[in-house]
Amino acid sequence: MAALDKPLVVLGAARSGTSMTSRVLMRHPDVAFWMEPKYMWKVGRPLAPDDVRTADEATPSVRKYIRKQFEAFAEKEGKPRFMEKTPSNCFRVPFVHAVLPDAKFLHVVRDGRDVTRSALRMWTKTPDKRALKRRLSNLEIPLRDAPFYAASVLRDVVGRQLFPAKAFVWGPQFPGIREVREEHGVLGACATQWRESVSAALAGLEGVPEDQQMTVRFEDVMADPEGVMSMILEFFELPPSTEVRDYARTFVDKDNGTSYEDELDPAEIDPFLEPLRSQLGYS
Repeated sequence: MAALDKPLVVLGAARSGTSMTSRVLMRHPDVAFWMEPKYMWKVGRPLAPDDVRTADEATPSVRKYIRKQFEAFAEKEGKPRFMEKTPSNCFRVPFVHAVLPDAKFLHVVRDGRDVTRSALRMWTKTPDKRALKRRLSNLEIPLRDAPFYAASVLRDVVGRQLFPAKAFVWGPQFPGIREVREEHGVLGACATQWRESVSAALAGLEGVPEDQQMTVRFEDVMADPEGVMSMILEFFELPPSTEVRDYARTFVDKDNGTSYEDELDPAEIDPFLEPLRSQLGYS
């Protein structure tokens, strides 16, 4: 088995459809999928105030550690192609590219209004304990970094569980996220999180060769799941898969396309989303 042969990186702002897209792609018999190994990407930097990492931080020891963990995961799964998706990687594309120089990046983009609506629920709901259990079972948190995460877990995971109305910070951490939440409230923070995530991803992808990146709209995935998945498989250099095709037919839930118009006033959030939203072709 080739060691990390053209690993697959699914990129996108949180609540942009990266999970749904990945769950379809993981049905491919050649793909070993690791769901959000964010602590692996933060190795050696547990006290960082945000998720930004530069290519310079991909030292030989850091590269070796991350690649070794991903190789071991793919080996355990018995699959030749490794795939991961971590929304906070929007803020560390140059770092990810330095660690995985031949990676294929799939950037999933979704209307910022719909993302804000979806993210708002995540910021205010009781945390899902399954995510923490998954991270522990995968031994995702490096032992040397584990003690440093205790405070943040208590603050943002346990704190949200005990006091969900306080809306502790959730999701990818852009620089100044807590200040934005304090000044503009949770809604403003959700919208800004989308804008900053997409902006950072686009900027980071400028340093990735064109033949190693592809952008899809989540709306297109919803409208034509089989067709879009076929194009993604071709880009990933994976053979056609009946498993992916069949799952795409049944998995895509049209209700996931519920519009922001049912819950949010665009006038409240557009000041945070523009001009990026219009630049991406959303009107």
